[in-house]
Amino acid sequence: MPFNNKNRVKQQGFSLIEVLIGLAILAIALMAGVKALTQSVQTQTTLQQQYLAMLSANDALNKLYLQKVWPEFDVYKTNCSQLNVPLVCIRSTFATPNPLFRRVVIEVYLGSPTDATMPQEQRLAKLTTIVFNYLTSNL
Repeated sequence: MPFNNKNRVKQQGFSLIEVLIGLAILAIALMAGVKALTQSVQTQTTLQQQYLAMLSANDALNKLYLQKVWPEFDVYKTNCSQLNVPLVCIRSTFATPNPLFRRVVIEVYLGSPTDATMPQEQRLAKLTTIVFNYLTSNL
């Protein structure tokens, strides 16, 4: 029996292969969107932690200035959490060539959830300042 084009029924709609290819393209596009959203949330969290760490470092330096004490040569570790973010401030004091000044470095690390004074490896902020010993000077 010869093949007759008149008996052929016109196709309506999409074939199964076309639908599967369309779903695969849609799935890839959605996965890219979810990845971009996840990256955005991670970036926002990191920026918030760095902002809070800088606030804590500024607080530690302002506290040092307001106490009007001559800092000793030591490393002082304290809990400086902000907004339920566990942060650890580490204050280090160093000598300078001029004995009337000392260099003070404040480093802020993300704190361990179990121990408030145990820093993790990632440093979030670092501030350095020079402190004048006005207590012993004649100025």
